[in-house]
Amino acid sequence: MTVKELIDHLQKFDPQTEVFSSITDPTDFVLTLSLDSNDLQLSAELFGDNVFDDYESKFDDDGNYQGKPILMIQLEC
Repeated sequence: MTVKELIDHLQKFDPQTEVFSSITDPTDFVLTLSLDSNDLQLSAELFGDNVFDDYESKFDDDGNYQGKPILMIQLEC
């Protein structure tokens, strides 16, 4: 993906949308990956093993996400 392609793709989203990234790699292996438009997805929910502790204010007392939709950059190993 080029910078121009990324800019064009991001212009489809509300500029106030928060951006998060996610990757699952339990080792210390460092990967360099090319970003693809399929890696950018609007999500109605914030998810991951760390999100409740790191973003507690975005969840209600029952652990349900209460924030706005987010733009998730989902990186796959």
